[in-house]
Amino acid sequence: MSKIAYLCTDLLFTSKIRETAQALGHTPAMARDPAALAEAAREAAVVIVDLRLPAALPALERLRADEASRAGAAPVPVIGFCDHERTDLMDEARRAGCTQVLAKGKFSSELRHLLAQAGPA
Repeated sequence: MSKIAYLCTDLLFTSKIRETAQALGHTPAMARDPAALAEAAREAAVVIVDLRLPAALPALERLRADEASRAGAAPVPVIGFCDHERTDLMDEARRAGCTQVLAKGKFSSELRHLLAQAGPA
């Protein structure tokens, strides 16, 4: 079973991520802060970050620093999402190590496909 780690406090997206992950046979692991996300990401097939959160960019930076400190650790794919008009935030997230950045609507509509690609459940 693959772990899907996520940093999100929005109830709609939290439940959507959890339910979709479970439906695909993945184990959802919700993190409440950057440290918890970095810890959960160590065993995750994919990480999801709600970029609207104040802790989002620090979480991405901590995640990448944690990976860099572990010799031989492959970077985990990170999917970020936010409001479509926040192109500045999307660019910042990419610079901070976010693998894929999507608008909320696209993230929501493609979540099942994104998690299906996360590896064997």
